[in-house]
Amino acid sequence: MTFLSAEREVRAIMKSNAKKITFVFFFICLIIGLSQTALAADVFKTTDTTSDPINFRKSPSSNAERIARIQPGTAVDVLDHDPAGWSKVSYNGDTGYIKSEFLKFHISGGSAVFKTTDGVNFRTGPSGDTESYGLIVKGENVEVLEHDPTGDPAGWSKVKYENKTGYIRSDFLQKTGVTKSSSSSSSSSSSSSSSSSGGTTQATVTKYQKVTDPKGANLRKGSSTNHDIIRALSMGTVVEVFEELSNGWSHVSHDGSKGYISSDLLGAAGKVELVEFADIRNLLKNGVPFKVVDVRTGVTFNLQSFSKGKHADVEPPTAADTKKIFDLRGKWAWDPRPVWVTFGGRTFAASLNGQPHAGSTISGNNMNGHLCLHFQNTVTNNKSYQKDLRNAVLEAWNASK
Repeated sequence: MTFLSAEREVRAIMKSNAKKITFVFFFICLIIGLSQTALAADVFKTTDTTSDPINFRKSPSSNAERIARIQPGTAVDVLDHDPAGWSKVSYNGDTGYIKSEFLKFHISGGSAVFKTTDGVNFRTGPSGDTESYGLIVKGENVEVLEHDPTGDPAGWSKVKYENKTGYIRSDFLQKTGVTKSSSSSSSSSSSSSSSSSGGTTQATVTKYQKVTDPKGANLRKGSSTNHDIIRALSMGTVVEVFEELSNGWSHVSHDGSKGYISSDLLGAAGKVELVEFADIRNLLKNGVPFKVVDVRTGVTFNLQSFSKGKHADVEPPTAADTKKIFDLRGKWAWDPRPVWVTFGGRTFAASLNGQPHAGSTISGNNMNGHLCLHFQNTVTNNKSYQKDLRNAVLEAWNASK
């Protein structure tokens, strides 16, 4: 074969495969373009609270190999965001990890949907000292406008929820992957819907609770006292809870009848755990209100912790909660009362003393000092009081059976 004939054969092959090559090239470009479009939906910026470059690593560990150092204020595409740990990101064609505390959520002209990872206060400003609109339950979707996980213990995120704009601590938010443009509806939740009986569904759950009010509770056709009564349920009656509504009512079922009961009249039923505080300490989040049921009366109120040692130092978040605690006794006293407490999606047997003492962190709740929340096998220097604490915890546990 001459050089000329060989050249002609190569040209013929190239010409016959030109369309195939062009198609493959176009397909690759399309895939890359789509990938970049998808990644660009969740844009974060490295925080500008530090002047030092931020490490971009191959795996979620401070000991992992460093890919690059990224300047503060640089936009990166976030693939998986964990506010309390590391975020998987794409930057300059590489995929790796950045500590989430060095990222600040940013979507130009839009927002994104996050969900709450535990019960958390929805506040008027980015501080625990500001007024609270109320408690948002675990698993609720909120529309995040600005997300800043930096700070100690955490930063604050500006969010929209139920047509209000306020702030939530960032370490109680988790990215859902849903984004919203500036022209999207201002609905606070992509999965929440308005119930025909009133009230927005906060979380879909399947659990059992029992009527804790000594006077019993009315099962109604809708989520308010204006609706007709289906049947009266006595204290201790167990119901299946389908939904907890933001207006303070629960959608439940009992003995084939479905209806609504005020959530304040319900408490733990049969699944109360008897555990030591050391085993559940990490589930209790400081500064986050949780539900408490006084076992002897069925009265419910909220507490929140600010210190966790051998037991939890707790305070009522509002003056209304303080009044409920005082009214149970008629006076402040050290003797412990059996209670059920619910946090981290679980309910525990505990005891609560009723004597405010020492320091506090909340102003305006009409309590000068704090209370102590004890669990199974709490150790104190006073052996007689230690026995009282244990008996109260056991009373709470036995009452749930």
